Order: sequence, then structure tokens, then C-alpha cells
Amino acid sequence: MPDFKQNPHPKQVYQLTLTIANAPGPFASVEGFMQFDVGTPECLPPPRENGGHLWPTPTETIPFAWTRVSDTQYTGVVYIDGMIDEDYYGRGMCRWKLMQARAALKATGAKRETRFVPNIYPEKLIAQQAESTYLLREDYPRYSEAASEEPVSYGLTDRSKMAHLRDDELFTITLTPKAATP
Repeated sequence: MPDFKQNPHPKQVYQLTLTIANAPGPFASVEGFMQFDVGTPECLPPPRENGGHLWPTPTETIPFAWTRVSDTQYTGVVYIDGMIDEDYYGRGMCRWKLMQARAALKATGAKRETRFVPNIYPEKLIAQQAESTYLLREDYPRYSEAASEEPVSYGLTDRSKMAHLRDDELFTITLTPKAATP
């Protein structure tokens, strides 16, 4: 595998503000990461002659820090151009695309707690449009009957898909982007 390179001088910079509303308790663990995928499959090696299957799309995850502003608000910085476009395979320029920026929140950070994972897509970053994720209060700090060692809740961004639930059964995490200078 090639040595994929992070961009040391990104120019497409956004400050994200994470706002928690109506949560059933605090979040002591708040992490962030950006997911980048190669968006030009023609730069990848051809299928193997003996196996015939395609190369998987290269994916890179870059962590970023959230700075605590208050019990319900954090800020972090993300980049649209966080990876260096380069001819990694000798087949032409591989162009990276930001797929999403995510947060991962846990009540205390303990292993068996629910990890709440809201995200925002690059189109919303560029448009500087907030994205709210609706999550179940009853899943905090842990799913009641989760079989997984590390339960995850991605929530829903469309409140109408949770119309059967009352507002007091939900909490929201909103990611609000604002263009920033490098």
C-alpha cells in the first residue's frame, strides 16, 4: 500500500460548533474525525488477473480535537482538502474527497457505553448549513439491551422519521460549520 499523505497546509478550513440540547446527562468523552476516500477509481491498480476483484477504495481517517466551550458546546476544525492528491500507484492522479466529518460522544468514555455519532457531509460544510441529529435519550449512557461491547447510535437527521416519539424522548446534537481562515 502506498504511503498516503495528509495535507500539511490545508486551505479549505471550517470551524465546526457542536451543540448538545436536551441530553439526559453530560458527555466526558468527545472525539472527532474526518473520513477521506479516493474519488478517482481510475488511479487505482487494475483488477488482479488471477482473482479478478477490484482494489478497495482507499480510505483515510484523520482525527481532530474538540475544544470544550461549555457543558453543551464544543468547537473543532476540519478540512475539505485534508489529504494530498498524488499519483500513488503510477496510474494517474488519485484525488481525495472528504466523505464526512464526525463526532463520537460517550457519557464517561467507558468501553460498554453507547457511542453517539453525529456527522456532517462536505456539501453542508461548504454551504455553511447546520446539521442536527436526533438521538434517543433512553440510549444514554448505554442501550438497555445492547449485545455489542461498544454500542453505537447514529441517530437520524430527519425528525419526521421519529414522529412517533415525543420531543422529551429525544436529544439533539447539532454540527454548525463556519468557513475559517487557514
